[in-house]
Amino acid sequence: MTLWKYSWLFTPVLIASLQAAERVNLNVTGNIVASPCQFNGGINQLDVDLGDIQASNMVQAGSVSQPVNFTLLFSACPAGTSQVTVTFTGNQDPIAGVDYYQNNGTATNVAVGIRDSGTGAMKGSGSSMTQQVLPDRTAAMPVQAFVYSAAGHPMPGSLRSVVLLTMQYN
Repeated sequence: MTLWKYSWLFTPVLIASLQAAERVNLNVTGNIVASPCQFNGGINQLDVDLGDIQASNMVQAGSVSQPVNFTLLFSACPAGTSQVTVTFTGNQDPIAGVDYYQNNGTATNVAVGIRDSGTGAMKGSGSSMTQQVLPDRTAAMPVQAFVYSAAGHPMPGSLRSVVLLTMQYN
């Protein structure tokens, strides 16, 4: 009995013309970031009422009203979050300067100031505060708001200033 062995050589036929191949790098990037804490009990607006300020108490240039204390409260911070940084942004007062926010109410010759209660450091637009998250997963930043009259002699009227707080969690 004879076994026949056949060997076949197949040569593919190119029907389409050859085109140049191009190599492309695909870069995948991203960040693992700390999860946010809950701010102000879940309410994303904080109202600070400076009350009634007597214009007669602000006659002198450089006058400052009685400060009103309030706290930026953070709770339910996730385990991976170790600190909170708050950056303050708003319209700078053209007379009082970079540390003060412009009054958009009807009172004139006044600006709104915010400062760190602990250090007294002014928190004008672009400034920030950082606080460590405590073992109970909370953080608190005590601050004060007040009215400042660089020129003195304010005209009575309303006070209204909006400050945007941007939170960063690390």
